[in-house]
Amino acid sequence: MRTALLGLLTPLVLLGALLLGAAVRDHRPAPFGDDLVARSAGTDSADALRPGTDHSVLAYDHRDGRPVWSYRRPGRTLVRLVGVAGTTVAIWDDGMLTGMTPGQPAVRWHRFVPGLAGWLAELDRTPAAGRGVLLAPLDRGADFLVLTPGLVVTYTTADGAIRADTLPPRGCSYDPGRARLIGDTVVVGRPCAAQGAVEGFGGDGRRWRLLIGRPAATAPGTGPVPAAGRRPGRRSARRPARPR
Repeated sequence: MRTALLGLLTPLVLLGALLLGAAVRDHRPAPFGDDLVARSAGTDSADALRPGTDHSVLAYDHRDGRPVWSYRRPGRTLVRLVGVAGTTVAIWDDGMLTGMTPGQPAVRWHRFVPGLAGWLAELDRTPAAGRGVLLAPLDRGADFLVLTPGLVVTYTTADGAIRADTLPPRGCSYDPGRARLIGDTVVVGRPCAAQGAVEGFGGDGRRWRLLIGRPAATAPGTGPVPAAGRRPGRRSARRPARPR
């Protein structure tokens, strides 16, 4: 009797799970709240993306200057558009990045950057502070770097895939407001309570690090490394010249 009852209940449970899953799929919101509107049948003539007055991204026809299509995320504010090697990256106030091209009325990729929303809010609270580097094209636009106080991350422009990511040590943070793009390297300070540093980043992640200042306390065996050819605690002395 118990076996027969279990055999009857199992199909009912599976059917209920399928119906529940279908209901969830039917009522789930659109991904990221996208709102894409095509304003013209032809999109090949669109060659520029510009911010709209309603925090949207507008694609314009280079022949007559009319908008061809628009894209927005309702409830979200467009912060900046950055062109990177044929792709335009939209930066949103919630820390989302959106990759688009003018001739395609579609989103190529979405990427969420942890900590970016907080840094953008900090910039709004202190408008006098330098913006430094927020998004920097690297390797002729093949990659781009995003910098926040708690994270440095590099993405590929074509598909938004992560190439490298670096976290500061505990008790430290990056200073993106004073970061600079020098050649193909983003140079940023990394203040710390004990000992700060200046670091350089490229498409492959951190390339170099230069320590600045002195640590508050030095543990035994961790002091500065002496210069080559010298021993700690000894000074080089000149040998007297030999008489001729």
